[in-house]
Amino acid sequence: MDTVRYFKTSAKAQLKEHGDSGANFGLQQMQHRVATQAGYISWTALLSADEADRQIAVVMDREPQLNRNGFGAGNYAKTPQERREQFAQWRSQLRSSGTRVAEIGEWLKRNVEPRSSINSRAGSYGLKHLAEKDLGSYVANGELIAAAIIGNYRYRRNGNTPNAVFSMTTPSIDAVHRRLYR
Repeated sequence: MDTVRYFKTSAKAQLKEHGDSGANFGLQQMQHRVATQAGYISWTALLSADEADRQIAVVMDREPQLNRNGFGAGNYAKTPQERREQFAQWRSQLRSSGTRVAEIGEWLKRNVEPRSSINSRAGSYGLKHLAEKDLGSYVANGELIAAAIIGNYRYRRNGNTPNAVFSMTTPSIDAVHRRLYR
């Protein structure tokens, strides 16, 4: 994915939207605005960021409910304010994990074959456990989901849970499981 092109296209689209409403923005101002919305201090900072960081920024722009925990705000026992604060914290944690997400993406590429359709047995929560056992450290559900999206696995949210299911083959997932738990 060409992340710089993604943000340029986003800036041009937003500029066109604002142009119709009479707002006086130039392309550079809109690029700056797009960069700050993605968590950068400026367009130059976006351009200077490494590819892994820009990739996680793109995924989070496309999936505004994605966070470290997966999709959504989580624990319904908390007050709405507590849920908003937790969600913001989880978003921030995922946004700062570009390098880790890239590492998980490499693990997926080495171990899990894609297929054309979504596989209900290829769930993010189970895959995160396989990845953490193989990588030797904790993997957040949202990190696994982001890595799979960046890796171009098709996906859909798994109902009203924080999880996702992917277009991944069962035999490749089973092979990882056998290798790790024999």
